[in-house]
Amino acid sequence: MNKLLSAALTCAIMAPATAFADITVKLPADAGLDSLNYDYTTILNLSKPRDERGTVSAAVPVKDNMAVVPIADAEGGTQYRFSLGGRNIFLVYAAPGDQITTEVMEMNPTKAKSTGTRLYEGVNEIDGIVTPILEKFYSLRKQENPPKEEMQALIDDYNNSLKDYIKENPTNPNSVYALMQLDGEDFLELYPLISEGAKTSILTPVMENQKLQIEKSIEKERRQQEMAKGDVTAPDFSLLDLQGNQVSLSQFRGKWVILDFWGGWCIWCIKGFPELKEAYAKYKDVLEIVGVDCNESEEAWRKAVAKYELPWVNVYNPKTSTLLDEYGVQGFPTKAIIDPEGKIRNITTGHNPEFFTTLSELIGK
Repeated sequence: MNKLLSAALTCAIMAPATAFADITVKLPADAGLDSLNYDYTTILNLSKPRDERGTVSAAVPVKDNMAVVPIADAEGGTQYRFSLGGRNIFLVYAAPGDQITTEVMEMNPTKAKSTGTRLYEGVNEIDGIVTPILEKFYSLRKQENPPKEEMQALIDDYNNSLKDYIKENPTNPNSVYALMQLDGEDFLELYPLISEGAKTSILTPVMENQKLQIEKSIEKERRQQEMAKGDVTAPDFSLLDLQGNQVSLSQFRGKWVILDFWGGWCIWCIKGFPELKEAYAKYKDVLEIVGVDCNESEEAWRKAVAKYELPWVNVYNPKTSTLLDEYGVQGFPTKAIIDPEGKIRNITTGHNPEFFTTLSELIGK
């Protein structure tokens, strides 16, 4: 039996009948779930690679649209990740001995609110400040032609509201949660204000890991900008193709090359394939595409290549490879355009139609 699960069961058995250590999840009347799937990871392990976190998957029955999940007796607390089907999830953070009630108001997209601890008193206080701003933002985004200036103003209001809260409450543990809602330079700007007293929050390890990830992301973005100036030779590599042959980037010198960092698990990678196939057909006399599969098993890669009928060169990037760091990849898909001399001319992250305009301008056709 898993140590965390064993500890949770032992705690439940040994505790007095009046003590509670669980999360009660209340679902909407039309939820239609017979069981609730979830996984949990100790907060102290969240900074480790995914396959080293010791994550435990489990399920509990749903009765009268309610499910009860025991809280693990883990030092530093535990993160629970609940799945409502598809991409609809919500997180709950719990310390040993907590009794938490989480009400799910909407299933898709998921809208949930937790109560019962000082942590969630703070979470709900901060959410009460920013939720009206977010609702206005999402309402505008649904419009056929969203007003960009108004949306940017709301983003600024959202960030400034969080910043003001942190500046006014630097010693309050709630500010740790507030900081976690910021990103990039905004996060790093406010991080020094978080006092040691505030770091008593069980979310502190999550905040510290977020800081490391943001710093890495900013460094990768800086690296990409430097690489895409047109005078940097693309890092070479040697990876195996579908036939087990070694494929090196340098063997395509003399042609334009698109490196497509993708994965069969990536929805936006897949959505971009039709346009990528059109570009390949249009420029194939001067262009080669090398699909670099990432973050999945070799078997899954082979199945995805066959399923989506990818006609270009396909190679597999193993977990031991450093290629993603060398190209500063921080999201998928990432596409790099390399000229016939082997210089990087453009790097684009995400599914962006402007990538193909840039490709056309560079090739000159």
